[in-house]
This record gives sequence, C-alpha cells and structure tokens, in this order.
Amino acid sequence: MMNKNPLPPLVIIVALFLGLSLKAQEELRPLHANNSLISLAGEKALQSRKAALPVLDLPFFEDFSYSTVSPYPSADLWADSNVFINHTLPLAPPSIGVATFDGLNKLGYPYNINASSTSSGPADKLTSRPINLQKKGALAYSPADSIYFSFYYQAGGRGYEPSPADSLILDFYKPNQKKWQKVWAQKGYAPVGSDSLFHLVMLPVKDTAYFDSLFQFRFRSRATLSGSLDHWHVDYISMDKNRSYADSIVEDNTFQYMSTGFLKNYACMPYRQYNPSEMAPAIGNYMRNNFTIAKNTSYNYTVYDVNQATVASYNGGHANMMPYSTNGLHNVPQHSRPPVPFAFPAPMTGIGIYTVKHVISTTPDFRRENDTLWQTQRFSDYYAYDDGTAEWAYLLNAYGAKCAIRYTINVPDTLRALRIYFDPTKDGTTILNSAFNIMVWKSGPNGPGSLIYSDSTNFEHHPVYLQGKYNLMPLFYLSNCILLSPGTYYFGIKQKSNHSLNIGFDRNNDHSNALFYDTGSGWQQSALKGSLMINPVLGCLEELMPVAVASYDEKIAETTLFPNPAQNTVRIECRGGQIENATITILSAHGQTVYSATYNPEETIDISNLPNGVYVVLINGKQFSATPKKLVISR
Repeated sequence: MMNKNPLPPLVIIVALFLGLSLKAQEELRPLHANNSLISLAGEKALQSRKAALPVLDLPFFEDFSYSTVSPYPSADLWADSNVFINHTLPLAPPSIGVATFDGLNKLGYPYNINASSTSSGPADKLTSRPINLQKKGALAYSPADSIYFSFYYQAGGRGYEPSPADSLILDFYKPNQKKWQKVWAQKGYAPVGSDSLFHLVMLPVKDTAYFDSLFQFRFRSRATLSGSLDHWHVDYISMDKNRSYADSIVEDNTFQYMSTGFLKNYACMPYRQYNPSEMAPAIGNYMRNNFTIAKNTSYNYTVYDVNQATVASYNGGHANMMPYSTNGLHNVPQHSRPPVPFAFPAPMTGIGIYTVKHVISTTPDFRRENDTLWQTQRFSDYYAYDDGTAEWAYLLNAYGAKCAIRYTINVPDTLRALRIYFDPTKDGTTILNSAFNIMVWKSGPNGPGSLIYSDSTNFEHHPVYLQGKYNLMPLFYLSNCILLSPGTYYFGIKQKSNHSLNIGFDRNNDHSNALFYDTGSGWQQSALKGSLMINPVLGCLEELMPVAVASYDEKIAETTLFPNPAQNTVRIECRGGQIENATITILSAHGQTVYSATYNPEETIDISNLPNGVYVVLINGKQFSATPKKLVISR
C-alpha cells in the first residue's frame, strides 16, 4: 500500500550528507541522478520543441496531469524541457502531476556534480511558448481586462527542502524591450505544519509592455547543482482575463496520486509465481474535489490486456465527493477503496502487461484531462516492491554491512540475478571500485535466518551506473543459479568496503517491514519508510554463462518504448546494445501489420497516422530479438 502521509523530518537521515559524523547505521541521502529521465540519444527528440508552433491564446492552463505518460513538459505549451514532470515528489498536490525544479539537468544528471553542498546557482527553467496578449479576434487586450496569472507552489514535498540561499523565481517577458522582468520570488525555507502544503500565488498583469502578441513567462530556480536537491514543485498554472484576487477556486475534481496496484504485496512479480491469491481485495484511489461544494461524481475502472481486450471492469456508481478544503480526500469506499472482484488469468505462460483505466466524472468540470488515470500492472521475471523510480538513495556506511529484502516464492524456481539501481555520486570512482557480494537467506523468526547462498570470495560485483537509461536497472548475476523451493527468502548484498553504495529508494511505496539491515550488531528492521530498489530475477536460461561483473543477456534484448502511451511519435531504447538496422514491426490489436521499417536510432517513429488504440511492437535484429512490447496510442 502506498504511504501518502508526510514522512518525519530527515534531520538524522541526511546527517551524513551534511558532513556530520555518525556511527554505522542506515541512512537516506539525496540523489545525484534521476533514473526517470531519458538518455542522451533521446535529447534529439526534445529538439523538436524548438520548431515554430502557433502562438498560444488565452486562456492558458497547465496542471501536468500527463506525468504518468512523460517526464517532460508538453511541447504544446512549453519552449524548454529542463524540469521533471512527476507525481511522486509532491505532497498533496492540487491534481496529479507537478513540475519539479532541482539541481539536475534535463538528462537527469547534475549541472555540476562537484558543486559544494552549501552552494547555490542557476538551475532549472520552465519557459512558456509565446502567448498572444495583444488581441483575440476583434478584442484588443488591455489592463482593464483584468488578466491574472496564478499558480501553486510547494517547497520540499517528499524531496529535499530548499535552503535560504535557494529560490524560485517568476519572470514575465517584455517583447518590445526584449527584456525579462522578475515579478515574483520565494526564498527557500524548511516547511513545517500547514506550510508544507501548496501555496497559491495570484498576480495581476497590468504593465502595458506585456500586452504583446509574443508575451512569455518563465519559472527558474536557484539550487545546489550537485544533485536532486532543493526541490520546488509548481502546479495549476493559469492565466486568463476577467479574473480577480478572489479568483482562487478551481472547479475541478481530479486524481491526486497514482492508484495502488492490483497485487496485494508487489508492484511487479514473476509471471511464473503469480496465482489468484496474490490479488489485492481492493485498490486505493486518491481523489480530490477542488470545488467548495459537494459534487455528485461517478467512478469506474477497466482492465485491458495487451490486445486491448477487456479483462475486467468495475462501476462504482455515483456518490457525493466532498470539498477537499473541508473534508480532505474523497473517502466513499466504492470510489476510494473499490473492490477487485476478479483475478488475472492463471497460470501465466509469459510476460504480461495489463493496462488499467480509472475514470471519474463530474458535471461541470473545469479540467477533464486529470479525470482519467492510466496505470500499468506488469508481470515479468522479477519481484519488486518499488515503482521503478527513486526519490532518495539508501546507504549503509560500514565495512561488511548487509541489507536484505523479503520475498515469497510460490512455486519452485531458480534465481539468476538481482536488479539493483545505484545512484551515481561525486565520489563515483571510489564507489565503482567498491565491491559487494550477492547473498540469499532463508526466513528466520525476526528477519533473515540461515545463509543459503553467497558469492565466492573471488567472485564479486561492483556498482554499475547506466547513464541516461530510461527507468532501467542493471542486472548482477549470481556465480551459479540456485534452486528455490516454495517459501520466504531474503535477497540482498554484503558490502566489502565501508563506502556508501547509494541504492535507489522509492519513498512512495512503504515496505519497510520487508527491509532488514545489519551493520555489525545483528539484523534490524528498517525504520525508513519506503522500498529499496533491489529486485530478485528468477528463471535461469540454458545459455546463461557465469560472469564476474554486471552483465546483460546478449540474445534477448530489453527494450523500452517512450513515451508510452504515445501521441504522434515514439522512440526505442535498447539495453546492452545498439538497434541500428533492426526491423521494427507494429501490429494492430487484430494482428495486422500497420508499420514496418528499418529503425534509425537518430529518428523517431512517426505514428501520427495510426488511430488511438493498443498495438504490439516487434523488434528483430541480426544478433537479437526483443520481447514484444505493448504500445498505447492516446491523443
């Protein structure tokens, strides 16, 4: 179950980062990279936003509700792409999705990894496309039209609080003067109590120099440039005429967070291990009424397989959704805790991807886009509690320290590797030279019990950083595959140095009861809310050969489509190799070939002529083939 409550202050947790001397223990540290952002090769896809598009007209509105689809701001509204669009870092946003400003560039790496932790410099920017404030039709705009610009902001959230040396700044552009004018700024601070919520800013547009056909605005931040630090979150940006200071109510019902999954224990599990008992009795929805009165609202969800065939559906009917300002999140059970009266087909014979569409409906509703939430339920070859995205880095600063995560095997299987996400750091060379061993324990009465597997002393691993790979974690193979009988096990590592290895930590899914660590005084359950990004990979292949470092399967390529869902273009990334000259075939839900070509990694695949729906993408090269991928086209 996702933990949606604010976490305790991280004073002790981040003490090591601040340079204090602590005894060996578990800690969290701010990230130095963002594994949700795309690779350097994908940068060329972002250049298309520089192409000329029609000037925007009023009203302007943006709530970043597409955060479940893309980590970048929409090119329809924005001229640059430096900020991180997400739904995992804010606390209680007005709607799902925010723009997050930090010390990382658009590729997810530091602007200056060597910057001092106490320094502050120019960091992220978010610049609008030109907006016509001169006239619309026969109407010529003037200050008398009472044009107001508004937005919500939050300092810190689930991320790192900005210091007084940091700031969030808003500028307006005067086209005739070719000059940016600062119109608002907020210095960094440590939020407490109600101050940790989102704050509304309302600004009148009165200066006649702004009433031009090429008006623009931009947000920019100052932050420590060495990592995912000094977070500001911006949401619900609105600009229109006939407004006032009192125009602070947005008539909108919306999702606030991603819904919880359909499995009661895991975010992902091996398809061979799935059985109907793994289904959750209910899911958790997070819905928010931004009206000031109760609104009659309906809710339903539909589950689709890879061919877009309906697997299951649920209709929660109508119920009054009370205002968030007085009642908090919507808590009518048939909407907020809808049952799961079905099970995915079992036994599964291969990797399965199911798409879930959640819909709320209210009339009238200011913003329909945030009324629909798309979710993916994946069955693969690995177990995971985490959602694939790290918000912090987990570390143990002791020689010989061990950490382990609990998973349960339902049917006999084999363990071949661990997926582990390591966060790059400024002392990366030291970390890369640090070694660790993979270990597996049986379940004991209070955590890990007897050791059943450990890499041999001459077989060790080192952290691997997959620079610029999209939500991708490297595989670290065991020296030998091991057979696992049904039962509960702990999978983890033992450090062979006292250097902090900085393993990705997902703060949105709390499975601290499954995480244990030992820094020399015996096993202890983790006190940190979240999920450690160590995933056991099951199923040994006959051709798998032992290797001494993190490696890839050379014959079965792991590929990623992005964005997915897509609109008019899509790109492909391949782990562990290149896909030049590979044949790309796209099949419709009925098995008809609708696209076939040789892939050029320097270009995007044009799918603008394909109608909305679910498709299957086949990728075949001379040296490999890839698992078929589902592509959703949604405009």
